Amino acid sequence: MKRLLLSVVLLLPGAATFAQSATYQGLPVIKAQQPRADYRMGREWVKGNWSIAPETSPDVLLLALHKSKETFVFRTDRDSIRYQLTPGSTQRFYVQLADGRYALTEVRSTAFKAEPLRFDTQAPAQAAAYPFRYEPGVNNAYLTQLRQQYNLDAVVQGARNDTERAQRLLHWVHKQWDHNGENEPQKRDALSILEEAKQGKQFRCVEYGIVATSCLNAYGLKSRVLGLKTKDVETTESGAGHVLLETWLPDLQKWAILDGQWDVMPMLRGKPLNAVEFQQAIAKNYKDLELRSLSGPGVSKMAYVNWIYPYLYYMDVKFDNREGLGLERTKLDGKSGLMLVPVGAKEPTVFQIKSPIKHCVYTRSVAAFYAKPE
Repeated sequence: MKRLLLSVVLLLPGAATFAQSATYQGLPVIKAQQPRADYRMGREWVKGNWSIAPETSPDVLLLALHKSKETFVFRTDRDSIRYQLTPGSTQRFYVQLADGRYALTEVRSTAFKAEPLRFDTQAPAQAAAYPFRYEPGVNNAYLTQLRQQYNLDAVVQGARNDTERAQRLLHWVHKQWDHNGENEPQKRDALSILEEAKQGKQFRCVEYGIVATSCLNAYGLKSRVLGLKTKDVETTESGAGHVLLETWLPDLQKWAILDGQWDVMPMLRGKPLNAVEFQQAIAKNYKDLELRSLSGPGVSKMAYVNWIYPYLYYMDVKFDNREGLGLERTKLDGKSGLMLVPVGAKEPTVFQIKSPIKHCVYTRSVAAFYAKPE
């Protein structure tokens, strides 16, 4: 998946236009010196993250529209083309690279569709037996080393509340390396990951979740790594999962989702959201949904929502969320975590066709999944 980084600018409406009048095989042609391009939907830019690929024919850009009509601009380092897009429309053009090759580019637009998932609101009787454990954040040598070695006190200095403290730590983690979905660390703990990042290594969403969770736990914000999975998690070969985290905000007495890869905290009318609330807000309150980010205007609500929405179907967390190495982790009937499953949905037992899901107990109760940490 090509990552989308966006900024906000004004866009003048207009009919389909392109900067050059050249054509190739009956389609418009724009030129490019570099094999990277920006595009703009409405008022938002996606900058530098579209790869121009002559070897892929056509190279399809899929866009989900949140309006009945959007102005679309595709821009290379030398040229541009503009269309008015409606759901179901398809536009084709060529990009001619400096070496003379032509890249057939196809823009397909659909209407963004979202339905709120249903969960049980009452906690079942067995929920009281779920052995959730959270980091107390007191006298933990591992977390003390993390705070001191990376001077995290300076990161949170001046934060006025738990939400600001969480955002600052998330932003700090976000800046430690560039995302690379193919790399894994040698060890899966925060200090080891950060040490490899200092050597120039880049990591996945998983590592952002692990490190940000540890940093938040170091400041008394009880946090847990959160795994998200798509509805077709069992049958798709790749791209069926995303990892982020949730933290308990004591001053608001609620769980909040944070994404270290994207450096965002979703909010609705100024209130941080947990993962289920986020899914509901996308489906029912998109207009009022906000993405808080200390990365400035670099993240677009439209792009992030379009990207994250399919993942907000199955959700799982560990029972034991304490920090440190060599701990004997708490389990329930040999299972290390709890998966939240929508009402009416299948309980998945396989991840991406090949990997059995053996670590989870299943629940449909949002109350059990979001029990207050003790």
